[in-house]
Amino acid sequence: MDIQNLVHLADDYARSLTGVTTDHSMGSCWATYKLQGKVFMLIGEVDGKATVIVKADPIRAAILRGQFEEISPAHRMSKRHWLSVVAGKSITKALLHREIKESYLLVQANLPQRRIGNAAQPAHKGVSRRQLQPLARRLATELPGVSHGRPFVEKLDVYKVVNKVFLIITDDPDEPIITVKAEPGQIDSLCEQYENVTPGRYLDKRHWVSVEGGKGVTRELAEKLIKQSYRLALKAVPQRLKPSV
Repeated sequence: MDIQNLVHLADDYARSLTGVTTDHSMGSCWATYKLQGKVFMLIGEVDGKATVIVKADPIRAAILRGQFEEISPAHRMSKRHWLSVVAGKSITKALLHREIKESYLLVQANLPQRRIGNAAQPAHKGVSRRQLQPLARRLATELPGVSHGRPFVEKLDVYKVVNKVFLIITDDPDEPIITVKAEPGQIDSLCEQYENVTPGRYLDKRHWVSVEGGKGVTRELAEKLIKQSYRLALKAVPQRLKPSV
C-alpha cells in the first residue's frame, strides 16, 4: 500500500464508523478522530512519513510490532497502548481497517455509562456485538500467565494460559464472536437461557460455547464465562507450572 492510499483509506474508513468526529486538537498537523470526545486515531507525519496512529491492547500491540516492519510504537502516545502504521508492502486494506476498528471498539468499550435522569444505568446493561470482543480481550489479558497469538489462522486470536487455550476471538466483521470452555453439563442450559450463546464453532461442542454480543449478554456473563474457561484450562496444567492467582 502506498502513502496516498494509506491516508485515504484510513480517513474514509474512520469517518464511516458511527459517532465519529474529527478535529485538530492534537496539533494543526494532526487529523484527530474521536468517539464521544475520546481519541481513537490520528493521521499526520512522523519523520516525513505519513503515519496512522491507532490504539491496541498491549499484547496485541507487541505481536503486531513483531509481525510487521511498518508497525512501530506510536509517536506522542503511550507506546504500550498505541501503534504507528506507515505505508508498505505488508500493510493491506483489510489489515488497516481491522486495526482502526479495533481501536474504535477499544475506546467505545471504555466510554462511561449513559445516565437516565440522575441514575446510572444498571450494572447488568447488555454488551453489544461491537463491545464484546474488546471487553473479552481486556478481561483475558488481566488474568495471570495469559498469552495470545494466531497459531491456527489469521482471523482467530487465540488466548492461552501455560499453553492451554481458554479463549478464541474471531476477527471477522460478519462473525464477531468469542469462544470459551464450559462444563459439559452447562452447554445445553447456557444455549437455552441465552439466544446469543451457541455450541462452540471451532472446537468440541461438548466443552466449548461461542458467544455473540447482544440480547441477554452482559458484562457479568462475559466475565463469568471467561474466568470459568480460564480455570477449566488451568485444570490441565501441572501445579508447579500454574501462575500465581
